[in-house]
Amino acid sequence: MKKKKSKAPVSSSISRKVIAGLRKTSTKKVVDLSEIRNARIHAENLEETIITEKETSELDPLHAVYVYAKNKMSVMAEQISELPSLSKLVNAYANAQDLYMPSGPPTSPLTHSYFILWGFLDLCVGIKKETFGTIIIDVCKELKVEQNLITVFEYMQNSRMGFYVHNGFSDKFTNLRELITDKEIKVVVPAGYIGQPGEIILARIMPEPFPELGLGYSVLMTTPYIILEMQDDRLISANEKKWLSYFERSQEKTKIKDKVESYEILMKYGLNRHYWNEYIFEGYVNHKKELIMLAGFPDIASSRPHSDENSDRF
Repeated sequence: MKKKKSKAPVSSSISRKVIAGLRKTSTKKVVDLSEIRNARIHAENLEETIITEKETSELDPLHAVYVYAKNKMSVMAEQISELPSLSKLVNAYANAQDLYMPSGPPTSPLTHSYFILWGFLDLCVGIKKETFGTIIIDVCKELKVEQNLITVFEYMQNSRMGFYVHNGFSDKFTNLRELITDKEIKVVVPAGYIGQPGEIILARIMPEPFPELGLGYSVLMTTPYIILEMQDDRLISANEKKWLSYFERSQEKTKIKDKVESYEILMKYGLNRHYWNEYIFEGYVNHKKELIMLAGFPDIASSRPHSDENSDRF
């Protein structure tokens, strides 16, 4: 049988299995491919988790685009999650939920906004580092889902956490400079964080997916993690030079010669699956409604308040 030229190629081995599984289950009326093609919600319990159109209209325009896309991706992940080919990803996600109980302080410093994006976009399996995001993008291309939604999904998948220095304000926007890449970014912060120049922030930032709109800024999609350090049992602002030294040490461990590439891969995947989850969990110090405070470095256990080494102190 000849392949239809109109179909986009699927590079992911899991994606191929998922698409085959969807077509097989669709014939048994277990999954309706037209619902996935249109990213429609087909269960009441899913409807309850999706932000309403009214609520979306009250958000910043760029934030609304990504909230809409994140919810569509959540629906699609739910629809395909029972397929056997996704068992490794589904189990890894469920295990991480059990381990870190993501809900935000005081229960867990891992917020929903952080964990869902990590779980969909960074949590990966196999040599090809396949994620829910890469698989959903392949499925969408195969089923010819509306292209603008695929574009936003691709921007989401290409995103990662990063360390940024607060560089002041421009009207309602916060100016940030990323460590290592030195990229200067103007962002809107939906969490309401204002902050102070010089602070170091750990966050996931997503760019404008449609430049023709001319918005001219990016959006900070997670509750900001403000980075501090302990000095003589006092919390002080994080030192940029010390963090640059940390990334130099990490580059040796990633064994990637290019400094920027090493940083980007480290921030996307860590040195192991739960690298950044553990850092956030053990580095937690305090929180406010609009921010969460962390202290220490990922590779120095004694610097993190809730590491095993400090279990007797806190």
